[in-house]
Amino acid sequence: MTESSSRSFIPFSEHRKRDVFRRFWAVTGQFWRGQTRSKAFFYTLGLALGLVLVLLVNVGVNRWQSALFNALEAKDSARAFFAVSLVPLLVLGGAGAGALVVYMRETLQVFWREFVVKSLVARWIAGDRYRAIQEEGREPPNPEYRIADDVRVALDPLVDFAIGFFSAGLALVAFIGILWSVGGSMTVKIGTSSITIPAFMVLAAVLYGAIMTMATVWVGRPLVGAIARKNESEARLRFDLTHIREHAEKVRKTGAGPASHQVVLNTYEGVVERSRRVVQYHTRITWFTNGNGVLVPVFAIVLATPKYLAGGLSLGDLISLGAAFHQTQAAFSWLVDNYRQVALWYASAGRVVDLIDALSDKPTAGPDPLADSPYEPVGAHAHLTDPPGMKMPAE
Repeated sequence: MTESSSRSFIPFSEHRKRDVFRRFWAVTGQFWRGQTRSKAFFYTLGLALGLVLVLLVNVGVNRWQSALFNALEAKDSARAFFAVSLVPLLVLGGAGAGALVVYMRETLQVFWREFVVKSLVARWIAGDRYRAIQEEGREPPNPEYRIADDVRVALDPLVDFAIGFFSAGLALVAFIGILWSVGGSMTVKIGTSSITIPAFMVLAAVLYGAIMTMATVWVGRPLVGAIARKNESEARLRFDLTHIREHAEKVRKTGAGPASHQVVLNTYEGVVERSRRVVQYHTRITWFTNGNGVLVPVFAIVLATPKYLAGGLSLGDLISLGAAFHQTQAAFSWLVDNYRQVALWYASAGRVVDLIDALSDKPTAGPDPLADSPYEPVGAHAHLTDPPGMKMPAE
């Protein structure tokens, strides 16, 4: 691999973001469409079931809190004792649902990565394509790193994003229902007149969540591009260092050591500058999200307190509304809380897309291994098992 060859491809950062996702999904999404689809759907549906069970436990805890505080407010020891006796059931339910989610999620991630890695390796090797893209100057830097590491970094967050999105949707439906039924309407007196606001807690939750989400997207928008540029400069640094090692004898004979040293220093200066820019943007969005995290529970209680003081809510209802409001904001702020992770995913997915593009531009021998027709690498549907007597090294 020559230095000039690494510069002859078009990096993903010059594509539109939607094109990066489309090209990435065209290959990785085959996991749900090829011979592995039964396995893929089994773990996907199992994960969805676990998330529904987690939601049911959370709703149960919310209603349990309301019942307990109402019993305490009424000094009803029998009802309070009954509520306390339900704690082991809630704990077991929450533990079981959480364990199911972890097992299904991590197993799905393992099998998905297995499929994609085998697919890319097969396409990389087919027809000596690894050699052809190198000779034709279309090889992106460190293709083996993209297969071994960027695939993992790009796939694992997608499962977590799907979990967060699905859970957020379920939580919004469930806890907005609680805000609607428990909060009811509120009458506000303005001078001699009064205004009745129906479902005031629901309106407050929707408006608050929408405003905070849009504000966070606006504040954190530069972070995506900054992380992508930082990762590209990190890859460039690895390439420059590898280039010196692979051409050590030539560098020594030509006396190019000082010049090579300066190239590495210049590249690293770019890494430092782009890393500082990421820190700047990350600090800005963290300042905003942490402030929002402190405000959410206080805002809900303050908003419902006038109705509680007027006798329209019990203590248990007040606590229940505060918890439900917090859950709805957690759902609304899913994008807020994961904005940095989305940026990190985009950078790694884009580096995988660079390799996909390099493998599909100009077929050299035989059929194009990245044709639109479904491609199933040999053994992609096999279970992950070790050969007899072989032990995997500790990670």
